[in-house]
Amino acid sequence: MSAQQQQRIFITGASGYIGSRVVEFAIAKGYAVRGLSRSEAGTAKLRALGATPVSGSLSTLDVLRTEAAQADIVMHLADAWIDDFTQPYENVVRIDGAAVDAMAEGLAQSSSRRKLFVGTSGTSVVEPDPADGETDEDGPDNKNALNDRITCERHLLSKAGAHGIKACVIRLPPFVYGRGGSGVGLFMSVFAKVGFVPRVAGGSTRTSVVHVDDSARAYLLAVERAFSDPAKTRAVYNVVSSTEVTTGDLADAIAATMGLPVREMSVAEAAEKTTPLVAGFFSLRIRGKGDRAKKELGWTPTEAGIVEDIRDGSYVQVAKNLAAAAGPA
Repeated sequence: MSAQQQQRIFITGASGYIGSRVVEFAIAKGYAVRGLSRSEAGTAKLRALGATPVSGSLSTLDVLRTEAAQADIVMHLADAWIDDFTQPYENVVRIDGAAVDAMAEGLAQSSSRRKLFVGTSGTSVVEPDPADGETDEDGPDNKNALNDRITCERHLLSKAGAHGIKACVIRLPPFVYGRGGSGVGLFMSVFAKVGFVPRVAGGSTRTSVVHVDDSARAYLLAVERAFSDPAKTRAVYNVVSSTEVTTGDLADAIAATMGLPVREMSVAEAAEKTTPLVAGFFSLRIRGKGDRAKKELGWTPTEAGIVEDIRDGSYVQVAKNLAAAAGPA
């Protein structure tokens, strides 16, 4: 991509788990990347990746508006929920809504012919299939969802069509894994403290997963291919590599890697003896298939499976670090 043709991307959550991989891949493809950063560590990380850091947060609306106005593409990966999983989700909806409004206002003023707005949601916004089959992006709303993420998703998609803006949402599965991070690493730290790994509700619940690198590639494919039809103004994609892994498979793999016992327990027991977040994720029956992304975007997951990564990959070192931190038994 020549300097004259170089496309400008503004990314929220740019120094985060998925965002930093998107930044790295985008720069490798020749994009000019500006990333929102709210800490010195985030700023240093973005500079090391070759991006331009922008100081701010989802609450610095003027910064969001100004950056979007200078961009061809806005990618929104920041999540206000991650700061405090116990906060009322209406706080997240409020913060996210104001941020999306500001970025849409800025993007509307951009001189770019592209004006792409890419957001992030989750496959759990769709009601699970009662027969335990797979679901797609067009399924009904999940009445028992962990949170009200669907409201954030719809608000971003509502920006499509006005002022030449095209909007796309990437729906991620409950388990995004790899590189020793995200939920798997977080849950391992919980299990290290309690001294066991729960197999929740028998462990037969099938869930959805994707490697962080595969998910990051999907964001860029959406930028490149989601709107090949000029009449199309909005799109939603499940980015899921597998829907066949059970929560029991995950529990057994984590227990083996950490050298901890597995304990059978109900959802309520798991919430009480570990955390409500663990209980929720290890009982979620979410099987949102990624066929649309594979067909329309040409997305092909290539990374190691989640069980393999836990047993023989990046989470082996996580287990060693947790054991070292705990000291002698």
